[in-house]
Amino acid sequence: ANSASHVPRIPSVSSTPITTMAILYAIAKMLAQTAGVLAAETYGRKYLATAAPEVAEAIWGGCVFSPAVPKAYGLVALVNVIGASFAVVALGMKVGKARKEHGVELPAMYATGKDAKSVKFNCVQRGHQQALETFQMLLAASLVGGLRYPVSVALFGLVWIKARFAWAAGYASGDPSLRYSSKWAFLVWTALVGAFCACGAVALEMLGVM
Repeated sequence: ANSASHVPRIPSVSSTPITTMAILYAIAKMLAQTAGVLAAETYGRKYLATAAPEVAEAIWGGCVFSPAVPKAYGLVALVNVIGASFAVVALGMKVGKARKEHGVELPAMYATGKDAKSVKFNCVQRGHQQALETFQMLLAASLVGGLRYPVSVALFGLVWIKARFAWAAGYASGDPSLRYSSKWAFLVWTALVGAFCACGAVALEMLGVM
């Protein structure tokens, strides 16, 4: 017998740099896109302050609670806090419906079987669970970033809500690979990165770096 056949094969690592580069490229692309949105709001604020000061005041002027909090921060509260919360609740209601359809009783979080019904339920549950895993991050970053970029952050919130439903719908098909089948689905990460960018920019400004 050929002794070479008994030699363990060493897994190829050639795909690792490609995967890493793909991830880094995706992150860089999202950072560039969302930073562009923040820059657009900054430019718009400066332009309107001269061209239409009453409009700039209505959006970025101080609210009744504090001159440091822009009026448009109310959009962040409505969209990123209330709207996103209701989106998570709505996804949770889909899980409750799926429990009845597929016979998965509480308190089990996931079905333990490998049959089609169990897989389908677990996919619906995952669509809700994954939203819960990122919701707190979106909320915290939005509450900070919205102090300086309320319009952009509220926009990121709207995109996150729409993208969350698209991502969950693809997953609920029963085939996890379809969770990104919608063009909207990947924007769950773009919106989250956008909130992080806004939060980071505010943090740097507070530290006197920007």
